[in-house]
Amino acid sequence: MKDINEQSDNSASDTHESLLSLRQMEVFHTVMQTRSITGASKVLHVSQPVLSRTIRRIEDQLGIALFARDRNGLVPTSEALQIFAELDPLIRQLTSVGTQIGRIARGETAVFRVGSTASVARALIPQSLRTLSVEVPGIELFFDVLPVNQIEDYLITGRGEAVVTIASSEHPLIASEHVGKVDLVAVIHKDHALAQRSIIRAHDLANCDFIAFSTGGAHQTVVDRFLNSEKLSVNTRAVARYADTALALASEAMGIILVDYLSTLGPLGNNLVVRPIENAPQFSISVLWNRRRPHSANLRKLKEILARKLEGLPALA
Repeated sequence: MKDINEQSDNSASDTHESLLSLRQMEVFHTVMQTRSITGASKVLHVSQPVLSRTIRRIEDQLGIALFARDRNGLVPTSEALQIFAELDPLIRQLTSVGTQIGRIARGETAVFRVGSTASVARALIPQSLRTLSVEVPGIELFFDVLPVNQIEDYLITGRGEAVVTIASSEHPLIASEHVGKVDLVAVIHKDHALAQRSIIRAHDLANCDFIAFSTGGAHQTVVDRFLNSEKLSVNTRAVARYADTALALASEAMGIILVDYLSTLGPLGNNLVVRPIENAPQFSISVLWNRRRPHSANLRKLKEILARKLEGLPALA
């Protein structure tokens, strides 16, 4: 009985010993494909002596010869050809899985959906998303332009992963990261007397016709603070909700707009000029997201791109 048990234990040990590791399978598969230790070492970035020892170890474990040598390289035995036929589909599948894992890590497998408010959408976000698409070639993008009052619902319901905006949110589920700042600038019809100035000073704006934004919005809050601090009175001829609308009205000589610099980076037409303001207040550009939803690699990369682009914005002459 003792001899039988010992024989059974030895058989189990032999069976376990005959199993190949994934690394051994990969080495054998590569050697079979290249028919050369030298070629396989280049593919696997492993030294030739290490590969030779690995092949000998596999042969010892299996108890068979796998290759013979001739002047043209390695010649696989019939057993090696049979093993290769079993391994080849498995290795190909593992390679495919590895490739897919890499695509997931690079953010190439899912739709990246991001939103922004109107002024940021005119140029900064399109330019940044283009850069993102170059850096992540397989990415699928979905871009939403949102009014401020839809930001929180957009993020909390998970419609999009993030919103880039000059607005802020006090909602407890909304996190925010500052990525840059831009100045308040004046957009003026080319025929207006102030269009000839290289820089606009606060007193230049006194009693001018203005196009305002909705009270309480991110734009008008900064504009009102600036006008109040300078004790300026202006004539509001029209109120617009979005920068595009305000710019269209300004193009028709309805009045001057004070707006964030980003809004002027998109198409303006031939009727408008943009002028810096002396001691201009600034807008903070932020990325907002839902605290309860994980960051993707694409969002982290987009924030880096936004910060670079805002840092590199050309100054107004």
